[in-house]
Amino acid sequence: MIAISTMIVKLRRTLKDEDNNSFTDAELLDYIESGVDFLRRIIISINPEYIAVPIDDGDLLAGMNEIELQNNVYIFDVRVNGQKLFRENISSIKDTEAKGVPKKYCILNGNKILLFPVPNKNITYSVIGVPDGGRLSIESFTPFGNDLDNLIFEYAVIRAGIGDQFQMSQEMELMGLIMQQVTTLVIRYNQCESSVIKGYY
Repeated sequence: MIAISTMIVKLRRTLKDEDNNSFTDAELLDYIESGVDFLRRIIISINPEYIAVPIDDGDLLAGMNEIELQNNVYIFDVRVNGQKLFRENISSIKDTEAKGVPKKYCILNGNKILLFPVPNKNITYSVIGVPDGGRLSIESFTPFGNDLDNLIFEYAVIRAGIGDQFQMSQEMELMGLIMQQVTTLVIRYNQCESSVIKGYY
């Protein structure tokens, strides 16, 4: 993580704008936020676990199957009594009133989780996911680890420097390079032992 104010100072230095004539803080903040959103979308599509955090946990009484979250999030993992549930579309649940041990979950409107079958006894649950990026401020910090801060910075430099100096094809090429770096980083960082082929010794 890095302070947004520090990144803005670094951006001004790179863009030769130490005198604040070319960009306002608000403009540079917009470019940084766009970079955060850009990386978030890429990571979610590749391996959301890289930036996933605990979202909610608690208890549900028998007969209750609804978990309401405070905000819209990308839900990555839902568990009941420690057991993983599998995501299903609500339209594929044949009997929404059947009771038993929950095996599946459905998501409604991005912030409501329904468990099926409906629990026939009290349960504990946990939800892991990727929260919405939210809005940044000069006083806040970048939301990801240090490895991604440089890529957010590169994205902001590209966006700030586009103006009349870049063609769309050049912009797409540069964004593609950033996407490739993010992909490589996330895959390497989150490679689990079970996916590694071990040699014979």
